[in-house]
Amino acid sequence: MAHSNNKVSSSIEEIKGDGSGEFEETIEEFEESNTKESKDTQLSSHDNVKKVLEWIPYDRFHNIEYIAKYEFGEVYRANWIDGNIFYWDNENQNWKRKDHNMFVNLKNLNTPNNIVLELTNKINIEYKIHGITQNPKTKNYMIVLDNICDKCNHICYAIHFQQNFKTWTSGNYNIDKLIQNSQLSGHTYYSVKYALEWIPYNRFYDIKYIAKDESYRANWIDGNISYWNDENQNWKRENYNMFVILKSLDTPKHIINEIENEA
Repeated sequence: MAHSNNKVSSSIEEIKGDGSGEFEETIEEFEESNTKESKDTQLSSHDNVKKVLEWIPYDRFHNIEYIAKYEFGEVYRANWIDGNIFYWDNENQNWKRKDHNMFVNLKNLNTPNNIVLELTNKINIEYKIHGITQNPKTKNYMIVLDNICDKCNHICYAIHFQQNFKTWTSGNYNIDKLIQNSQLSGHTYYSVKYALEWIPYNRFYDIKYIAKDESYRANWIDGNISYWNDENQNWKRENYNMFVILKSLDTPKHIINEIENEA
């Protein structure tokens, strides 16, 4: 096992400087069952906290949902309450964090040996791994990593849209898929303006009839999506209370045809 730990440590960049002392102090607080891999990476990080792993108690995750099965176990999606380490606060003598409540993937691993193999593979292809946790019921270890886009190899706008699929529905499968597909095509800042979204009717006001084809003019309270705010983990919007046109259509099929024609 010591040989495998050295593999993990050697895969993480060694940076000269000062800073690993804080990690060394907190290691004493870890449970005896914690894996040595997280400790090794912390002691090898002197001024680059992006490279470290940490032990993350399982109760710091919520909204844990099963995604899929893979070679070593299962993959889950979850929200990480605390977010990742950002820098050491000398005044308060603790770690400052960012991206609170961020989305992460939890990869369930059957044995600690699999953790070493998985971490080594992921580090080699530059996935961002935040740490290791353990399911208290199954006792299986899990690695905590970013949910990245296969096309972009980072957390792009399409991933942020995907993470919110379960927070809305039109009530119609075909309409939901149309909206979702448009959002999954929005990988960049420039393409996000073409993404559709489901907008609750109560987000419009001053709705006024304007034409025989059942068109209405209204003000949209929220305005359109502009960009993703990493700090607050939500979409930033622009053009609040903007004027929009609402076109009434008889059936979901007509809606889909109308949107495709407009595109």
